[in-house]
Amino acid sequence: MSLSDLASIGSLVSGVAVLVSLVYLSLQVRQAEKNQRALMNQGAITRVTDILVGMTQPAINAARTRMEEGATNFTAEEIVQLQMVMRATLLNLQDVWVQHRNGLIDQITFDNSIGFWRSALAQPVNRALWMHSRPTYASEMAIFVDKLIEQSPLAKPVDLVAQLKSDLVEVLR
Repeated sequence: MSLSDLASIGSLVSGVAVLVSLVYLSLQVRQAEKNQRALMNQGAITRVTDILVGMTQPAINAARTRMEEGATNFTAEEIVQLQMVMRATLLNLQDVWVQHRNGLIDQITFDNSIGFWRSALAQPVNRALWMHSRPTYASEMAIFVDKLIEQSPLAKPVDLVAQLKSDLVEVLR
């Protein structure tokens, strides 16, 4: 075997090694992307969970319950509470929306966020609060929320206790 043949074999082995390295690197990049996406989804769900826990505070919970039952007479303090809840949850929605648009949040996390907001924006009080706070959001976000409102028919007042009793009758059949 000549020196030229050995050099050719060495070059071939080197090329194969580079190819194997590139395949391995590609697999590592894909795995890192999956891990990053999982962390982004987990972060979004954690934020929503934290917001929901905050919404169980007695004063906020009472105002939200009255809103769902059709009340429209709120104190200034309750209005501010409802505005702050709306702000926190809309900023979370904005983050989820932007991350989804950039391919960082999966469809199910995005759909869950949108589903919550279609329901929330069906409430007349939330729509009134949105009208007041709309100018404080980026125009792109405001347009996005306006479209959600268009897709959400107004909610009717709900007697939450009666609704649960009715649902329980259905479940226990």
